[in-house]
Amino acid sequence: MKLIHCSDIHLDIPFGGILPPEKSATRKQEIISSFEQMVEFAVAEDVGVVMITGGLIDAEHISRTTIDRVYTAIKNAHGILFVLLPGNSHETAFFSVEKYLPDNLKVFSELEKKVTVDEVDIYGVYEATKLPLFDDKQLNIVLASGLLNLRGFEERGISYLGLGLERTYRHGDLKGGGYFCAPGSLESLGFEEGGNKGFMEIYTAGKQLSPVFVRSGKRLCYEVDVDITGVGGSDAVVENTRRELGMLPGINGAAMVHVNLTGTMDLNNIIDNRKLEKALGREYFAVSVTDEISFDVDGEALTENNLRDRFIKRVSEGNESLDLKKDIIRAGITALTGGEVF
Repeated sequence: MKLIHCSDIHLDIPFGGILPPEKSATRKQEIISSFEQMVEFAVAEDVGVVMITGGLIDAEHISRTTIDRVYTAIKNAHGILFVLLPGNSHETAFFSVEKYLPDNLKVFSELEKKVTVDEVDIYGVYEATKLPLFDDKQLNIVLASGLLNLRGFEERGISYLGLGLERTYRHGDLKGGGYFCAPGSLESLGFEEGGNKGFMEIYTAGKQLSPVFVRSGKRLCYEVDVDITGVGGSDAVVENTRRELGMLPGINGAAMVHVNLTGTMDLNNIIDNRKLEKALGREYFAVSVTDEISFDVDGEALTENNLRDRFIKRVSEGNESLDLKKDIIRAGITALTGGEVF
């Protein structure tokens, strides 16, 4: 038999905090499309079970249109059982009152924690204490979400531990035998989620399980650190960043890019993060710029003879945190030099 394990799909997750409206809508549709294509893959591969951990939907934002589209994909996958371990209480509550669940979709609850398909027992739990003693004659798969560590799931005869609530791919051997895997999300849900996106296809033969990662992501996220020490102004940083990104294998215009500025900023050459985002945003699908910079401030060199020095001195002597001081100084110097303040 073949099975699929996918995780953290989060249909209709809002991207309002990180993407403009039109690109947020595009990403939502791409996530739905990735789920539908995974189902098509399952049908073509004659998969028996699709297991979902860590959240199929964003229950607080899911639309009726989206959930009906997902139900249609599941219903049309004749002969495939879909099992879901909800990622949080909101998702549990949503499915507990749903009247239109497809017959081939099973949602694990507090009362129902196990389903058996052919030679495989599949459990859905949130803590190891809820698991029974396993039958050595039967393959078993345990689905779990939100684990801080694997203690309690090791050395107890688990064949495959499928994890959720982890958006990046992680896998390895369980202590005492067995295999664990968090496949990550089908699509990147934030700029910090680098690496390949996809799901696990699991083959069973006798008492053996063989998991294989299958890529599905339509857009990959790339992250690059750019040292701005000694670089003269925003235009020069844009060029340096463009060069650093161009060296990343596989990157193209469809990518989501996270740029992290490091080093020391010269107060005579304030870097405008938004300007960098706008410039690179014409070359990539979406760009986010953050920084871990420090300011080269010589307090003894500051005078009361000009507005810029007086401003920097007052902020530097304030009680605000270093991060807030940095933001205030950046905004103030940008305004004083005629730049655009956001």
